[in-house]
Order: sequence, then C-alpha cells, then structure tokens
Amino acid sequence: MLHKERLMNWFKPDPERISLGYGLLFCIALAVGAEALYFLEKSVFDFSLFDSLVIVIVIAVLIRNLLPLPQKILPGSSFASKQILETAVLMLGASVNLFKIVDAGASMLLIIIFSVCGGLFIAWFVGHKILKLGSRLALLVGAGNSICGNSAVAAVAPAIGASSTEIAAAISISAILGVVQILFLPLLAPTLNLTNYEYGVIAGLSVYAVSQVVAASFIISNLSGHIATLVKLIRVLLLGPMIIVLGVIHSSTETQQTYWEKIKVYVPWFVVGFIILAILRTTGLIPEYIGDRVQIISKFLFVIAMAGLGLGVNLREIVNVGPRVALTTTATTGFMLMCALFAVTFLELG
Repeated sequence: MLHKERLMNWFKPDPERISLGYGLLFCIALAVGAEALYFLEKSVFDFSLFDSLVIVIVIAVLIRNLLPLPQKILPGSSFASKQILETAVLMLGASVNLFKIVDAGASMLLIIIFSVCGGLFIAWFVGHKILKLGSRLALLVGAGNSICGNSAVAAVAPAIGASSTEIAAAISISAILGVVQILFLPLLAPTLNLTNYEYGVIAGLSVYAVSQVVAASFIISNLSGHIATLVKLIRVLLLGPMIIVLGVIHSSTETQQTYWEKIKVYVPWFVVGFIILAILRTTGLIPEYIGDRVQIISKFLFVIAMAGLGLGVNLREIVNVGPRVALTTTATTGFMLMCALFAVTFLELG
C-alpha cells in the first residue's frame, strides 16, 4: 500500500517539476534554433563567423530584455545554466587525448603554455587592476582568449562562480572581436612574408575560437589550416588544468584556507569527472569514435546551458562593462599575437 502511494505521488502533477520542465524545454528549443542558424550560416558562407554558443546567447538575451518572460520558465533556465553546464564540462573530457601534446614538440609546447598563462595574467591585470572589471569577468575574458574561446568561458565560469551577465559579456564581446581577427589576420601573411607554416602557428596561437581559427587559417592554405588547428587543440588541452587552478585560486582568495586545503575540498565534481574521462580517452579505454560523439553531445549541452544563462542576463549590465571588456580582450589578443610572432621569428617554429 505504501509503495502504491509513493507511486501515485510520483505521477501526481508537481508544480515545481512542471515549471522545471517548461524552462528546460524552452532552453532546448532555443538551442535547436541556434544550431539551425549555425548550420544555415555555414551553408551560406562555407564557414562560420559566430558559432551556436554566441547565437543562442544573443537570442536568449534579446528575449530576456525585450519580451515579457513567464516566471515558470526561470527554474528550468537556472537548472540549465548550472547543472547542465557542469555536465557539459565533465563530458568534454572524453574528447581530450593528452598524447597530442607530445606531438607538438618541446619548443611549441613551451611557447603555448607561456602564451596561455601570460594571456590570462594580462587579462586579469588589464581588466581587473587597470580597468576595474570584476576579477571573475577579467578571468573569463582571459580564459576565452588564451585557450579555446566560448567553450573555455563556459567551462571556467562554474569553477569561479561567475554570473550569467559576466559570462554573456565575455562571450559576446570577445566573439565579435574574434570576427575582426578573421578579417584582418590573413593580411599579415603577405605583409610579413610569412610561410604557410608560420602563419598557421600565428593563427592557431592568437585567434579566439576554434571555428574562427579554421576560418582565418584555411583561407591561406591547407597547411596553414592544419598547423593552426593543431596549435589551437593544444591550447584546448590546457583547459582542464586551468579550470582546477583558477577554481582553487579563486576560492582561496575568499576564505582563510590555504591553497592545499582548498585543493582537497574544492575541486568540483565535474572537474574530477573531466580528468577521469580525459585519462580514459588518453589510455584508449574510451575509443576515439566514442569520444567524438560525446564531444558532440557536450557541445549541444553547452548550447542549452548558454540559453539558460542568456535568459538571466540584464543587457544594461553588459553595456556598462562592454568597452572595458573590449579593451581587455584587445590587450590579451595582442599579447597572444606577440608571442606567436616571437615564436616564428626567434624560435624558428616555421
């Protein structure tokens, strides 16, 4: 009898579950629409200027600020922006093969690590110390521009407790400036008389998002495109360590605990899962074809999560920080570009 009552209670309409479902379905619908627009964009232009993460954030922010948003959507959008986002970060580990780092060679690996760490510091120093942005927003700009664009911003955000507005500002403004890179970076090849290999290194080390790297490099040659993609993927592999380090540092600045104490108690469940899946992928226990499929699912979960985040963004807050985010992004990108030019000029990576 007791089991029957529990079963009946489970199927009994629950306002909270219904509200959660409404919001999730709405976020999923926005994600599907963004993916459709992204597919249309690639079909028309043969490459993409904005990926689906940017598209869905723009759509969700416009809906949030221009239309009356039903309250019953909010629980589901909040769930998408946190739990689904964290799940997407975890699943991303299944596509990470750590052996690819070895393929790049010691010189290339060192310059990439230096560029990523330096880019993050430049973003924090210029954005937070000079332009007075919040430290979380400055770190998001640094993570996106030094590693792998929108995915890095989305992955780092839960580890440092960033708000929806901070995430939207970092992604939208950095992505727009990334398009400017696509248009003007190829001009460096004839201006500086770069080889295809050298240009590939520069594009892979300095351009914002993976899709933008492809667009900015293959326009020169296939070799440039392949080298740029390899360099960019190595930057992507540094995402896991960066999430852990930023999470520990950020949490340690807000409590009296030491870094080591925070390492033991803070490292989030989704970061642990990311590391485990990356190890399984590297050792071959997760085959490449499965890792690729999990990555596709993870990317779509990121899009759903960004829809949820966008529905919680106040556009006025983005406008207030927009110029400072743009300057921080420009400073970070400039540093990455200088590192790339140094690499091909003095380290003979070309």
